[in-house]
Amino acid sequence: MSHDRLLTASGYPGSSFTPRLPVGLEAIAVGEEALPAASCPLPAAPESARRARDFTKITLGDWGMAAQVDVAELVICELVTNSFRHGLLSSSWMPDEHPIGLTLLRRDRYLMCMVTDPEPAGPVLLEASGSAEGGRGLQVVESCSEAWGWQPVDGAGKVVWALLR
Repeated sequence: MSHDRLLTASGYPGSSFTPRLPVGLEAIAVGEEALPAASCPLPAAPESARRARDFTKITLGDWGMAAQVDVAELVICELVTNSFRHGLLSSSWMPDEHPIGLTLLRRDRYLMCMVTDPEPAGPVLLEASGSAEGGRGLQVVESCSEAWGWQPVDGAGKVVWALLR
């Protein structure tokens, strides 16, 4: 099974996957197929977070959304780092595969950031102690986004998404 399939605006090619947004936010994902979407495969390597930030900066610049780059880079870096640290630990993948995927969707006043990985278990929001050196990634995502969540992807792992205004 290959994990290098990239998520598109309508899900994996041939699947019925669509990110489910919280109640009240579904309207941003409907009827806007003409708006841009961009995907980037990411290798199972520490430099994936840097590659994701570079891709985000270039893409948002092309879309005229340069003002959102800093927050988007921060959120995406946290999501990709979590996928690398936690999403690949219990999954099987080959070294030449791209088991992590990044997709950006521009929707009117919103930017949807989605990171896929082969691990079906969802992320866990931790309450890190004041002296902890880590464990705050999802707290950062939560504080920078309008909403965030995750869902399994048809037996092929999961997608973790964040909605930025």
